[in-house]
Amino acid sequence: MTRFGLFISLAALLVCASFSETRAQRNTEKTELRGWLSDDGCGGGRARSGLYTGTNPICAKKCVREGKKMVLVDPEKKRLLTIDNPEAAMENIGDYVEISGEFNEQAETLRIDSLKLLEKGNAMCKKPAKKSDPSKSSN
Repeated sequence: MTRFGLFISLAALLVCASFSETRAQRNTEKTELRGWLSDDGCGGGRARSGLYTGTNPICAKKCVREGKKMVLVDPEKKRLLTIDNPEAAMENIGDYVEISGEFNEQAETLRIDSLKLLEKGNAMCKKPAKKSDPSKSSN
């Protein structure tokens, strides 16, 4: 391959890369959402059992520091959204907040522009009750 051919290939690659980044940015919209800040382990576990509520702030902070993803538990739409910039909300893990930011519905991510504390979280150590299996009921 000649130098000119290599140059053309690199230029085409750069154009494609910038196009894909622009396309990803177009999938975002400015929004305001309310929900509980948690980690994907505890928040995800509750969500899988049908509970879209706050989690223990102490446990959630520990899990995020240990590498779990920070999420917003959205009780209104019953979903978890991954926080793109968790450093913007480290002090509010476990709290009920209102977040203004960029929401990417396709990726289910939220980038925080501003955050407002609505309710301070409290240590809820009780795990959600498991759903009972009606086929195992005793008569």
